[in-house]
Formats: sequence, structure tokens, C-alpha cells
Amino acid sequence: MMMDWLAEQAAHNADGLALRFGSDRWRYADLDAAASKMCACLAAAGVVGGTHVGVLLPNCPDYLVLVHALLRMAAVIVPLNTRLTTTELRWQIEHADVALLICNADTAAIACALECPWLELPGTEASAPARQIETHSNAQFLVFTSGTSGRPKAVQLTRSNILAGAQASAARLGVQAHDCWLLCMPLYHVGGLAAALRSCIYGTAIDLQAGFDVNIVCSAIAAGHITIVSLVPTMLQRLLAAGSAPPPSLRCVLLGGAAAPPELVHRALALGWPIFPTYGLTETAAQAVTATPAEALAKPSSVGRPLDGIRVEVLGSGGQQLPGEVGEIAVAGPTVMQGYYKDVAASAAAMRDGKLLTGDLGYLDDAGDLFVVQRRSDLIVSGGENVYPAEVEAVLLGHPAVAECCVVGLPDAEWGQRVGAVVVANAGMELDVVELERACRAQLAGYKVPRTWQITGGLPRNSAGKVQREEVRGRFTVA
Repeated sequence: MMMDWLAEQAAHNADGLALRFGSDRWRYADLDAAASKMCACLAAAGVVGGTHVGVLLPNCPDYLVLVHALLRMAAVIVPLNTRLTTTELRWQIEHADVALLICNADTAAIACALECPWLELPGTEASAPARQIETHSNAQFLVFTSGTSGRPKAVQLTRSNILAGAQASAARLGVQAHDCWLLCMPLYHVGGLAAALRSCIYGTAIDLQAGFDVNIVCSAIAAGHITIVSLVPTMLQRLLAAGSAPPPSLRCVLLGGAAAPPELVHRALALGWPIFPTYGLTETAAQAVTATPAEALAKPSSVGRPLDGIRVEVLGSGGQQLPGEVGEIAVAGPTVMQGYYKDVAASAAAMRDGKLLTGDLGYLDDAGDLFVVQRRSDLIVSGGENVYPAEVEAVLLGHPAVAECCVVGLPDAEWGQRVGAVVVANAGMELDVVELERACRAQLAGYKVPRTWQITGGLPRNSAGKVQREEVRGRFTVA
């Protein structure tokens, strides 16, 4: 039987607070009524069960209403990153077989340029009926994550994945009737989407923010109604720099999205912030491993133990378990994805014997606590956003003056990492960094554009001809 979490809350918790957005308040009954109206609007645009619907919206109440309406209609939800360029979005829309794109006044100009039927909220007619496209997904969500090949992958997640994640998270973090989850993460990220849906499953409230504004977040937390907040390390650093102090009402800071420096965890705990370091992926419907504040205090470099029902192993190259040794982190359990949409080879490489091979390196200590040594080998995580070097390199290699290039992540005090690029010119041609930046910005989201550059005569390679990224990284003088 299909799970309609919003209808369930509206039936039994109609007057319960579901959503805060600025000065607006939405009860569960209000959210449910709005979702029903949205269903009618979508049906008029040609949406039926199984239709792939792209969501190109900023954080706003309409986003949540839309997600619940699409769940109710059994359509497939494809959240799209509003920071991407039209080139990037056009590829994702085609790959995910998006039949209708939902936008609002903030994103309508982008939607117009994407050559896909679109519907602008609130309540306007669609530019054209939803396209009839043969799809191949049994999932409820297709959430894009970056891929080592330079192309994003569409992670197939089901309602059961989301529900299992909600139950496992509740067992670790606890749930209280008055909980209010401050959500300043983008809803197109699995962390933001999962938190919003979990709150509905629990029957608790979220305080939705348009984005992360340190002053607004500080004020919201100080007001005393926030009990949980999801942050990436950069956000936490800014809160600490602002001198914000946590009130007793704040019981959980779920810290993930990027590796948190142990010094940051220790400093935040010392200042009274209830830090729960966490490790998760889009492929695991967000949170998979989480440490409590007490565990984080004892082991600030660890992300703790797997959530209930989730198994984590560390494997060698032959698939053997490596207790106490560094190897590849593998995750199994009911939150793990169904596979990558329309990418059989990548799915087969990532899923073996029911386990997700994450590509991340780490180890388990004798107590079963996980230590993440290195996130996916070449992955750059800048301010909680994933950047794969291959994607940036492909853009640079498309420039007629570029012969070779190598993109690496460099330490950055504010963002965790920033993107650095070493570029080799074609014979007889000159490279202009300003021009290269302009070319990148035309095709890549701003956080993917290199901020540190070097122009060189050649790249270091090993005997097999592979570029030695560590040596490239060593060429940069990092302040």
C-alpha cells in the first residue's frame, strides 16, 4: 500500500505545526489541502503515475507542497540544483527523462531555455503538456550526485529508503513532540530533502530557510524553538565565528556533507554545541553513520557507529574485510539505493553482494566506530557541494588553447576545499586565466570554477602515463 505521510499527519495531527517559513506558519491540514490543489494542477498539465517531474525551485513552501503532491500521484521526483548552468541542467533533464519541469518566478528564465515543457508556480498553465516518455525506474526519487566519470549519476531512491532512513535516524537522534528542524540546506540535496520528509513522517515541524544566512540562522536558533539543525562544516564555522551560543532548546546539530575537521568538532563541543558528526551519501538516502556528542568528544575524528539496521564494512581490493585497517567503506541496509538510473555499468560497479561500495576510504576501530580517512579519491567538497575533477577538466579541455589539465582540491579555511587547476597550453598558443574562468562559468556552477590556477609546461605522470594528482597538488603553495 502506498505511503502518504502527509495525509496520515493531516488525519491525526491536523493542527500540528508542519512548517515555518519566515513569518508564515503551516499546519499539517494546510499543507495537505495545498498538496491536493497541487495534484489537480499537475494532473491538468498531464502528470500521471510514473511521470518524471523535474523540480527547479529554491527553498520555499511550494517546494514541499510539490514534493508531497508528486508523492501522492506516484510520480517520480527529480530535484535539480538551481546553481547549475543551462548546459548542466539540459543534460540532467535528458538523462533523467524529465517530462515536465516545475519552476517559479525565480527560475522561470532558466526553465524557458531548457527545451522541456514547464509549469511555473503558483497555478499557471504549463507551457506544453508533459511529454510522454518511456521510463525505466521503479524509484520515487532520482537524485543527482556527481560521478567519477565527470557526468552526474541519478540515484534511484524509493519511499522505503526514505522511511528506513527516518526510522534509523530517529533511533539515534531521538524524536520529541515539540521538535523543530531548522533546514537551511538546499532541498535538491538529499540531506535537505530527507530531513523535510523525516519531519513529516514524525509529525514534527521544520523551519525552512531560503538558504544559509548566518545572522538569520543565529537569530532562529536563539529564539528557542529550534531543536535540530543540519549543517555542513562551513556553516558551523560561520556560526562559531559570529559568536553564536546554543540555547538549551537546541539538542542536535547534525554535521555532515563534508569531512569535519576534528579541531572544529572539539571547539564546537567545548562551546556547548551538541554536535552529531555524520557520514552519509546520496546513495544511502543521506545519514548512514552518526556519532553522539559524547562519542564525538571522546573521538573527534570519528563519525561514530552505523545507524540501526545499517551495516558498514571496510574492504580490501579483493573484497575481504579489513578490521582495524584502512580500506574501502561499504554500506548495506534498507536505505541503500536501487542503483543508478540508466547506468547499468555504474550500478554493477557500485553494488556487489548487496553492498554499496562507496569509494571512500576509512577504518573501523575495535569499538566499531568509523573513521573516514578520505572521501571519494578525487572528490572535491567545497562548502558542502561535490565537485569531481573530471567534470571541470572536460570543460577546460574544450578550450582550444588547452592541451592538458589537472584539477585538484586545495585546503581552504572557509570552504573546506577550493578548486585548483594546472593547465598546459597547446603548442604556439597562450593561456589567459581570465578567459579560462569565463569559459568555466559559462558551463559550470560557480562552486566548480577553479579559484587557484597554474600554467605549466607539462603534467607529472607515472610510468603508466597516469597523471599524479598528489604531485600536482603539491605544486600549489597553500597559505
